[in-house]
Amino acid sequence: MNPSWQARHNLTLGQYQPEFDALVGQGFRLLDLNGYSINGVDHYATVWEQSQGPSWVARHGLTSQDHNSLFQTLPAQGFRPVSVSGYDRAGQPRFASLWQKIPGPAFEARHGMTPEQYQTAIDEFTARGFRPVDLSCYLDGGQVRFAAVWDQSLVPGWVARHGLTSADFQTEFTRLTGQGYMLWRVNGYEVSDGTRYAAIWVKGPAVTWQARHGLSSADHQSAFDALVARGYRLQKINGHTAGGQTSYASIWNKPYLSDDDEKFIRQTVTTFLSAHRVPGASLALADSERLIFARAYGVADPATNAPVTTGQLFRIASVSKPLTAVAIFRLIEQGRLTLNDRVFGTGAILGTTYGTRPYGTNIDQIRIQDLLEHTSGWAHAQDPMFDHLELTQRQLIDWMLGRDASGALNAPLSHTPGTTFEYLNFGYCLLGRVIETITGLLYENAVRQLVLAPCGITDMHIAGDTLADRRSNEVVYTQQGSVGPYGIRVSRMDAHGGWLATPTDLLRFLVRVDGFTGKPDILSAGSVATMSTPTTARTPSGDPTGYAKGWITNTAGNRWHDGDLPGTAAILVRTNGHQCWAVLVNSRDDAQLDAMRTEIDNLMWTVVRHITDWPANDLF
Repeated sequence: MNPSWQARHNLTLGQYQPEFDALVGQGFRLLDLNGYSINGVDHYATVWEQSQGPSWVARHGLTSQDHNSLFQTLPAQGFRPVSVSGYDRAGQPRFASLWQKIPGPAFEARHGMTPEQYQTAIDEFTARGFRPVDLSCYLDGGQVRFAAVWDQSLVPGWVARHGLTSADFQTEFTRLTGQGYMLWRVNGYEVSDGTRYAAIWVKGPAVTWQARHGLSSADHQSAFDALVARGYRLQKINGHTAGGQTSYASIWNKPYLSDDDEKFIRQTVTTFLSAHRVPGASLALADSERLIFARAYGVADPATNAPVTTGQLFRIASVSKPLTAVAIFRLIEQGRLTLNDRVFGTGAILGTTYGTRPYGTNIDQIRIQDLLEHTSGWAHAQDPMFDHLELTQRQLIDWMLGRDASGALNAPLSHTPGTTFEYLNFGYCLLGRVIETITGLLYENAVRQLVLAPCGITDMHIAGDTLADRRSNEVVYTQQGSVGPYGIRVSRMDAHGGWLATPTDLLRFLVRVDGFTGKPDILSAGSVATMSTPTTARTPSGDPTGYAKGWITNTAGNRWHDGDLPGTAAILVRTNGHQCWAVLVNSRDDAQLDAMRTEIDNLMWTVVRHITDWPANDLF
């Protein structure tokens, strides 16, 4: 679950320390500390999170001399300043600071600077390769002073401004946001003719964020409540005096989905599970190639009521086909294969290894592309993968290419290769044997080397057939129809339906072959485009199909694959809107199979349309 967090503002000196002690006692750690003055009286605002993190030290109410002493002692102990704020107590400067014991580049800090000295320091430190990472504006004897921290961390770009009126700040905010900058720090301070703002903007990874300024205490609380309801978390808060009243500026980001989003997802998934009598489900959702959500619901094993976890493996059925297709394209890019290579016959990839010669008409014309696009020429009704359970993989291929006792072909082609689309699991079984022949490895090991390892995946496997074959972190499958989940030859289905995976690992794979630019693909853009181009062949009734090479596509630019077996169902989706998801369940509603297939497809579309603000975090 997402870590709990707390925020406080408008705490007096007497309120701050008891609140500090109480939150520390509950296991919270301080993420941001802002000391500020309202008419010469110090106040405090804080942000806390209940999570593990680096060692930290916080100090407040320090004189300039005591504050300076911290910079002589804490860095030697491995601490770095992450937040420094100066404020006025009865006309005298005081300082509060938060330090964390974390590694990092060289840093420098200054305080007591006039605006002119602050600008000079920016120029000098910039020339030495430093950038400002924290700043504070405060009064010392009624005069504006700056405190700031610089370090040598690298970002694509940064901008620092000070002395901005509220209108100027908003203009600069709009301009820089439009150029891809995000607000990193903002401080308000009062001068003789009104409020001024100093701020730092940075360019970096895409982050979902919001900022507010010029808010009264009541308006800040209203904004707080509204943003929290949308899943935002307060990152930085700055209190200051404006016209004798308290004013707040704040920066927020959204690392997780909101509680409302999570509740909606939970209700949507549990409604689906109940409607189809499915014990458990696991799902993962990514936006812009960032994993933003992974959850499991229900039970992994109804016999024990053990809950499903996101780390448990599920059979993924025909979602295995994209893995096989990507392995084929990896071999094509290595120059070891082409889409036009023939599969059977003298000089072809598999040669005459299988079956009985002479082969039937046009068997030797089947190409790699035909197997990928389900246009090999065999009809769907001829698919043998759920029959002849007594045969090994080798024997099954021999049978498909062989003849009976009378000499008649067991499975003559129904169409000329490349002309007609008929979904055929057997075609992907053959692609598995092609991969083995080209690489000299077992199919599972070849895909692990060609596809999974480059994607950072280490826990995907070919499934076993029986309950005794179940892996230690695999769910149990529940039978609903006449065929049980442990009476089928799943291992024989390796290249078309045999893999085990978690939803998160499926997304690790998908974001590396999605054609988007956030994470580098393991295929070239040209290969991804070819793989995603639908076949021109039509169904026997003359309809276009949208099936590409291991993927189903539509004109909206989406591609996906779904699949199911007795006891399991799965779907993997990549949308043109840069969202991707995987859903895996541990039963199949055989009595309402068409409805279940439709609803497992609709499930995450319903969720995605509900989410209005996408989180910034990447859980990969």
